[in-house]
Amino acid sequence: LFMQLKRILFGVVICILYTGLCIAQVEPVLPNTTTIETCFPDTAGYTHITVGPGKDYTDLQLAINDAQPGSVLVLDAGVVFYGGFILPDKGESENWIILMSSRMDILPEQTLRINQKMNTGDLDLPTQAHAMPKIITNNVSGIPCIKTQAKAHHYRLVGIEITAAESVLNSYGLINLGDGTSAQNTLEKVPHHLIMDRCYIHGHSEGDIMKFGVRLDCAIAAIIDCYISDFHSIGFDAQAISGINGPGPFKIINNFLEGAGENILFGGAAPAIQGLVPSDIEILNNYFYKPWSWRVGHPEYAGKHWTIKNLFELKTGRRVLVEGNVMENCWADIPVGQSGYAILLTIRTEGGASPQADVSDITIRNNIIRHAGAGISLSGSDGGAGIQSARIKISNNLFDDINGPAYGDLNIDGPNDGTFLKIGEPMDVWIDHNTIFQSGPITWAYDVTNGFIFTNNLVQSFISTGGYQGIYGPGQMQGNATFASYFPDVTDANQHFHHNVLIGGNSAKYSNFNNLSKNYFPNGISEVGFTDFNGGAADYHGYILSATSPYASSSEGLDPGVDFIALDSALYNFQRECAEIPTSIEQKDSKETVYLLYPNPTTSTFSIRSSGISSGPVQIKVMTIDGRILFSNIVTLNQEINIPSIPNGLYLVSLIDRDESKLVRLLLHQ
Repeated sequence: LFMQLKRILFGVVICILYTGLCIAQVEPVLPNTTTIETCFPDTAGYTHITVGPGKDYTDLQLAINDAQPGSVLVLDAGVVFYGGFILPDKGESENWIILMSSRMDILPEQTLRINQKMNTGDLDLPTQAHAMPKIITNNVSGIPCIKTQAKAHHYRLVGIEITAAESVLNSYGLINLGDGTSAQNTLEKVPHHLIMDRCYIHGHSEGDIMKFGVRLDCAIAAIIDCYISDFHSIGFDAQAISGINGPGPFKIINNFLEGAGENILFGGAAPAIQGLVPSDIEILNNYFYKPWSWRVGHPEYAGKHWTIKNLFELKTGRRVLVEGNVMENCWADIPVGQSGYAILLTIRTEGGASPQADVSDITIRNNIIRHAGAGISLSGSDGGAGIQSARIKISNNLFDDINGPAYGDLNIDGPNDGTFLKIGEPMDVWIDHNTIFQSGPITWAYDVTNGFIFTNNLVQSFISTGGYQGIYGPGQMQGNATFASYFPDVTDANQHFHHNVLIGGNSAKYSNFNNLSKNYFPNGISEVGFTDFNGGAADYHGYILSATSPYASSSEGLDPGVDFIALDSALYNFQRECAEIPTSIEQKDSKETVYLLYPNPTTSTFSIRSSGISSGPVQIKVMTIDGRILFSNIVTLNQEINIPSIPNGLYLVSLIDRDESKLVRLLLHQ
């Protein structure tokens, strides 16, 4: 706390810089999530209770009701438990009640994402989906699969498939962690210490409403290594994950997230708890995705017009870190949906019912955002109401194929046609070290932003179809005039618009920033000196500046645009160190073979080494993180394996030796 206060005090020091008076901006405060322990707990001494046909319990709800803190409920793999189940409050104990598959030995180890289609190597349970018990709501009124009682705490669900029966045409949510209604109107009633771990949570396409996968109306909760898909509705918002009435903190880490309205949304209605703002939220290493089968008119369109909005939205939320994610595919869906922005940071006071709504201390860094109609919409307030947004930093992100003509609302005279940043009246906004390939203007400013910094970015600045270009705000020419009207405290002296490369930009329009500030205006892509610009769509490392680029290795320090070493590290080298605590009651052979890939990382070749007695042959499959097989072969140990023509990135290697199956990470990197 002392260091945090010290940083804030330093941030507000008034300074004289050359001839301009400036007030130093305050860095966003990062979330504090230290109360959340994502690693599987040590269950030595816990009671094991089997659940399934012929086991200790056949009735899952009765097993949950009878379980005491310090219990592991082992659910038979492949068995279906129909109904809606309640997690009750068990008193003050901090021991966990864990519900998990009986076959965790053939499901991914902790910190690895579940993939329901992936092969397990077990003939009886050939895929990960087969190795999971299934909780299925078959109530046509939309009762969820899982909900918590007031004050319930210390529950962890591991390796379970959770869905609605196809007879359920309108599902209003599958997992309610907490309560969004007036029944939960004080913090004392909020459930806490809740973990969804390696679960397959999904809707289906037979009905009209699949509202959400997981609702975070709770505290001290995490969703980790899950696959959450098929959440969509006709005429309504639908989300993979959402939250309204929970204070946080939350960790959302290493999940596949598929939602038509918003893949993740915080806000959207007034919380029942007075003054509540969801806070201290980490969103790390997830894959946000909308399939083209949901896009009307696309060759893959599957025939149902789900309401499409955006990939990530905060209508309220403080101290939020979004890092190491891939956010992919977002298009305009007018008039029922929205205009195709990937990210919305838009305060909503819900008609005055939530005056405390706040979107401040937001850090979005080291992400890839691609194939969207526009980039970021940042309002700053709710039409002048509510708390003004402050301290928002957007750094070291790759925005690729932000393309109005391809994915936008086709209104070429409006703000949504391939714009990178639509911005209202927030305070202290940093845009730093991003690489941005967008078809519209860099900004569409519609109110005054104080404390705006735009530095070290590599961004397109061509004229859009509607005639807009560069740093732009309505009623003003791009560049100098827009800065004077919408970003008045940006000066040449304070270098808040500095060391940017504006590809195709008009340098004459930025003449007020060419003395102490230095910005560059190459005429086209070919003058920038990318390593392989044309190949960048397939392998984003093609967007690295070559050693011969006129903008590389400058005296300013890092190249303008993305630091790709930092981006790769956030995407592929993020580590959650967890002790090797067994997550199954199955007894493992002490002579179990451990496989290593060497070298790892590698460029294109590697070999398999073994700590066991096995000598092969071994079946290997090299797969993308979403399970698509790129390479398959039968090999022997220590044999050199060459996998050419696969782009750099993180892959999963499935190793099957006799009846053993292992999953190992492999990083390809030049």
